[in-house]
Amino acid sequence: MLKLALSVKWISGLLLSLLLAVAFSLLAQWQVGRAVVPNSNEITGFAVATKKLQTVAAPGKPFTFNELQTSGNMGFLTEVETKAIIAPAQAVIISDRFQQKGEQGFWIVVPGNTTEGNLFVALGFVKDKASAVMVKDALSTLPPTATDLKGRYLPSEEPFNVKQDGTYASLSVPQLLNNLNWTGKANTTYAGFVADTSKTILANSRYIQTLDIGLSKTDGQVNWLSSFYAIEWTFFAGFAIFIWWRLLADSYKKQQEALLG
Repeated sequence: MLKLALSVKWISGLLLSLLLAVAFSLLAQWQVGRAVVPNSNEITGFAVATKKLQTVAAPGKPFTFNELQTSGNMGFLTEVETKAIIAPAQAVIISDRFQQKGEQGFWIVVPGNTTEGNLFVALGFVKDKASAVMVKDALSTLPPTATDLKGRYLPSEEPFNVKQDGTYASLSVPQLLNNLNWTGKANTTYAGFVADTSKTILANSRYIQTLDIGLSKTDGQVNWLSSFYAIEWTFFAGFAIFIWWRLLADSYKKQQEALLG
């Protein structure tokens, strides 16, 4: 059998099988890198990349976007950008918001519309309730406005009861859809929202600050779908070698039967 395996035909077949096994192993390694959602507590530095919102999410689809990838102790943060027509007159106030340095206050959030679908947008941060109300009242007189958005694409939050003063305790996309007099529907609305961290139409207001959002301090989590794919590619790598050996064994068996027959 060794003599047959050392023939040009079977050595060539082995080389092809090894190339396939290496390719499958690299794919498995890539999926392993995606299998663990990183622990933001261990990241010491960031590189930021910007992608079009429509390339990482779609209206009416579940939120599956992972904005953070890691390599060693370096993080790679993906921001999104899009063009939208926002409706300032329908602004709402979200309470209990924090800037990255720990400053507590409020968000000004408006509904918007992109060419792909409807989208909620957090436009800026306000320190105190009185200033937030003043900004909201000023926005109520503005018509729908086209603007460029750039920032973090974040998941909808758990809904809580609207406070007695009319502010929202969380930014829940379904809750806002239900409560606002807006034409947006769940199947045409993004499951997440954009927190605009660039300058917006509100930049000239002395009451509002640009959003400065830190990463949530969470433990690493497992992406089970990527884990399954990693196992699958590893199986394919081993199977490529097994197929070569199985074909070699069958050929040798037929050769021996021919000699005996």
